[in-house]
Amino acid sequence: MPKSLDLGRLKQFEPSSQPVKQATAAAPPSTDAELHADRWPSREPVADGQISIKGSLSTIRRFKALCKEDRRTYADMLNILMDHFEKKA
Repeated sequence: MPKSLDLGRLKQFEPSSQPVKQATAAAPPSTDAELHADRWPSREPVADGQISIKGSLSTIRRFKALCKEDRRTYADMLNILMDHFEKKA
């Protein structure tokens, strides 16, 4: 048999006696940090992708060693290499 509902516990969910201060349109936030402080975090998915590159093992090992030596992720190192290539071209 289910327990009876304790309505006395619902009192903790009643509004407090002090009203919550809300920003009005007439008084915009003074800083950018205040503007974003009340916003919910974005639920937009992170725009990440994944690729698979087929190549010789020596090239792949060389790339992995380069990333490990410079303490970079594969994507970061790929970005650096592409930026360097575009500057030369």
